[in-house]
Amino acid sequence: MGNRKMEYWIGWFHETHAGGEAITIARAAEQLGFSGIALSDHVALPKQQQSRHPLLGIPYDPQIPVIEPITTAATMAAITKTLRFMTYAYVMGMREPFSVAKQAAALADLSNNRFALGITPGWNSDEMALLGHDPATRGPRFAESIDVMRGLWAHDLFSYSGKHYHFEEVGIAPRPGQAPPILVGGHTPAAIRRAAEQAGWIGMNHSRDELRPLLEQLSELSGGSALSFVIAAEPASSGYLDALEDMGVTGVVFMPWPVMQPEPVPLDSKLAAMEALAASLQGRS
Repeated sequence: MGNRKMEYWIGWFHETHAGGEAITIARAAEQLGFSGIALSDHVALPKQQQSRHPLLGIPYDPQIPVIEPITTAATMAAITKTLRFMTYAYVMGMREPFSVAKQAAALADLSNNRFALGITPGWNSDEMALLGHDPATRGPRFAESIDVMRGLWAHDLFSYSGKHYHFEEVGIAPRPGQAPPILVGGHTPAAIRRAAEQAGWIGMNHSRDELRPLLEQLSELSGGSALSFVIAAEPASSGYLDALEDMGVTGVVFMPWPVMQPEPVPLDSKLAAMEALAASLQGRS
């Protein structure tokens, strides 16, 4: 499905907001030749949850750290030159599109177009309700949000008439010099269809057998134009990476150290893990 070389990204998900550590990781990622950093998103999680992660089957412990992706990406972008960033994934089900459009546009401009907006309707209905949004409408609101953001980026004044958003002649200024790419997360047929429409998909740590039909559907619906990113589901062996490359995967996001652990991994250990991963990938890119 493709002969180009894959990109290799670092996941920055369950970490602290220690600025010095984030800066050190970003600089190391750039120096080691990684394409970018993927950043996760949650805001506020109640201890009692009915929701379960769609792949892990567990609730998220509110004491497990989750970084704030927009400010973290801005910090990392400010001290790097070529490293790219994408949210993986920003939860639109607990947000309105106007603020997200404004933030993403600013980050695209401030980073010299090194930012991509990875978004998803979201799975944690408890968090959505806590933040004041109806979990039951997240799918339709997600679809309309994409239209709203793209319209605001493309027009000085934009009008929209939908079920959940309806407004006349609204503008965000400054508009981005170049609209950030939108990458859609999820593995349902509706998610793959939306990803094909936006020409970008972000997947989870799917097995090879799970991934193959998803990518085939994405390619068919997008005419082969959609970018695709996945989280590594296996160690970075040549056989695994060759298989992903043969399937047409654009980029793979690695978690070089354990995540969601009670005790944080020391910075020196993270840097050593990144160096070892980069060494194992040498010659592939």
